Formats: sequence, C-alpha cells, structure tokens
Amino acid sequence: MDWGDREWGTHRYHIRQLLEEAVSRLAAPERAAVLGAGNHGHVSLPGLARRFQQVTAIDTDANGIAEWAEQSGPGLAGRVKSLVHTDYTRLDQIHFYETFEELLQRHAPAKEIADYLQQCMYRVIRYEALPHLKRTFSLTVISGVYTQLFYVDALSRLATYADAYEPEGIRQITEALGALRNQLVVDLNKLAVSLVQPGGCIALWTEVVLMDERLEAEADKLYMLKDEAERTRALFRLFGQYGLEAATIGLKDMNDRLVPGTASFKSWFWRTDGGKTYLAAGLSGTPRA
Repeated sequence: MDWGDREWGTHRYHIRQLLEEAVSRLAAPERAAVLGAGNHGHVSLPGLARRFQQVTAIDTDANGIAEWAEQSGPGLAGRVKSLVHTDYTRLDQIHFYETFEELLQRHAPAKEIADYLQQCMYRVIRYEALPHLKRTFSLTVISGVYTQLFYVDALSRLATYADAYEPEGIRQITEALGALRNQLVVDLNKLAVSLVQPGGCIALWTEVVLMDERLEAEADKLYMLKDEAERTRALFRLFGQYGLEAATIGLKDMNDRLVPGTASFKSWFWRTDGGKTYLAAGLSGTPRA
C-alpha cells in the first residue's frame, strides 16, 4: 500500500488538508472512522493514527489493511483496526442481490423489477448498519464512497440481461435503480452522522465531474473570478449541470446536515493513474445534534 505521495500527490494533499482542518476543530481527537478506506491510500491511515488513539477503516469489500498494520509493527497494529464486508446499504439484509439476479434471470417484466426496486427503498429503512458503533468516533470520514455505492454493480448485472428488454424497459429499470441509489447515498450520510460523538466532526471527499477538454476550459474560468463567493456559486452550477448525480446529492445532503457556519468546502482536480481527470470536492464540519 502507498500511503504517501507517489500516486495522485496533489489529490492526496488536498484530502490531508481537508482532514487537518476537521481535526483542528476537535477538543480531543480520540477515535476516527474512515468509511471506504480501501487499499488505495486516498486517506492516510498512518497520518490519522498519529493524531488519534484509534482509527477504524470500514469497507464493504475485503482489504489488506489489517495485514498491513500487523506488518508495520505493534505501534500501528494497535491503533488501526479494519472492519470488512460491512453492509452500508443494508441491501444484504433484505437479500437484494439474490432477488435482483433471479428477476433478471427469469426475464421478469421491467415493471415488476422497477416495482421491486421501489419496495426496496422502504424495506431497507427497517434495518440499521453498525448500530453498535453509534456515537463512537470523534471524526468520521467518507472517502469517495458515493459514486461506488451499489449502482455500478447493479448496472453491470442488468447489462448481462439487457438483450431481453426493450429500450423503454431498460429506462424504467435504470430510473428505479437511480432512485434507490439516491436514497442509499442519503442513508450513508445518516449513518456517518450517527457514528459521530457530540462535538465531533464529519469530513468527506468525492469525485464530482469527469472532465474533458471542454469542461476543463469551463473550470479554468473559475480561477479568473476574483470574488470567492461568486467562484463558489459558479462551481456549484458546474456541479449541478455536469456532476455525477450520486456525488452532488451526497454533498448537498451532508451540507444540510452540518451546523451553519461550521462547514468548510474545497475542490481540486484529481488526475488518476488511469488517465482520467475529475473535479473532486471535499466538505467538513460539525453535524447537527
């Protein structure tokens, strides 16, 4: 694992600055949680471990963080914990993936699948994710989770059976998947807030806009604006027009959950090692009681 600056150096720098600002608000940094830590080092766990008594990395999939911490010596092994296969969405608790796959395999009508997806929106709210960790952490970080949550995997499953459906049926199913995804993004924010102790902080980052030459030219104009408030308004117009829906919904919803006057926002370009460039954004602040 690379927790340093070799890859995405500027991207990591801005995430570190975002977290430093959040930590500076805390009276006593005790425990931190990172939702979506993964193996990629967007958020430096060693850096957080130097500031907190314990850091818990929480992922939906397997990662190598526990093994890395053990190999790094007793200092980090005692301060960094890893929780894997965590069901942020609670879809596993309603056996969503098995049922969705079964509906696709038997070529169920698009309306039946869309109705099932709508039912899932109401069924998942009966369950909780991580109830034993409520009010546990001084700082909770959401690390690039919004755009990875459920939707891409569900679309991949649908693509396997797309030939069985007319374009209108595909539209009906994808719209229902999008509505479910949007609720799950908001519910993830609720989960993150529920993990924070009174007086604690939330911090998050997400990729928002996949850039191309035309959009990069639009973004460059932002830096020519002299007024910070005007620049921020123009940036959010860019997000609203071209942003990934999950990211824009997640950012707006979390901003509304923060105590007015405590929210800190920043944005930057993230050039990935795969050659793509994203306009990313970060937000931190104190959640409402």
